[in-house]
Amino acid sequence: MERKRFICLFMICLLASILFIGTVGFAAPPDNFTAKMVMSDMVMPIAKMGTKMRIENPMMKGIVTITELDLKKMIMMSTVSKTYTEQSVGEEVPSLYDPKVVFEKKKIGTETIDGHPCIKYDTLFYHKDNPSDKYRATVWEAQDLGGLMIRNEVIMPERLRMGGPSKVVSELKEIRVGTAKASMFEVPAGYKKVNSMMEMMGGMEDMEDMEIMKEQMKKSRKK
Repeated sequence: MERKRFICLFMICLLASILFIGTVGFAAPPDNFTAKMVMSDMVMPIAKMGTKMRIENPMMKGIVTITELDLKKMIMMSTVSKTYTEQSVGEEVPSLYDPKVVFEKKKIGTETIDGHPCIKYDTLFYHKDNPSDKYRATVWEAQDLGGLMIRNEVIMPERLRMGGPSKVVSELKEIRVGTAKASMFEVPAGYKKVNSMMEMMGGMEDMEDMEIMKEQMKKSRKK
């Protein structure tokens, strides 16, 4: 995989996980499940319990990301080096758990995905304190799964694309309700806390580039 594409896919993966956990919680579908999230050419094992989500990164061996949206915290750990790092989750994409987020959706059709009858919606959401910064997505809610959003197509704002695609498509496969366990969202005993992704990954050059890109993304959000 080319280095530039590697970095772009990694950053998109992080952004999509934050957005996905927020939109999944909006319609009050099952909040405990495991599945595989398919995005681009990646297949990512995931687990969700309440406002927590776990994603196993297919691009880097042993890397697991745990997002705790209510605490605005993200944990990244390496099952190879037995280390982990914590950082705050920014507001790159507004969370739909936030009562200050305005969410609008319009039914545009029905469709069956992987045997699940779905209602298809065109959606628009934004923070009410910043109505000019709008996000648009098309979502499919599975009616046999209590309205669980099993597919979304999100239009990425220019500042968040990092040279990647303008639209990020993610879809849930092999959904198993009620199979997530609390231990999936905990750092195992004996893991050492480190200060950064670079330290966790042993100072890889790609990690340094990603840290720089994340800082640029934070600055663009403040403008």
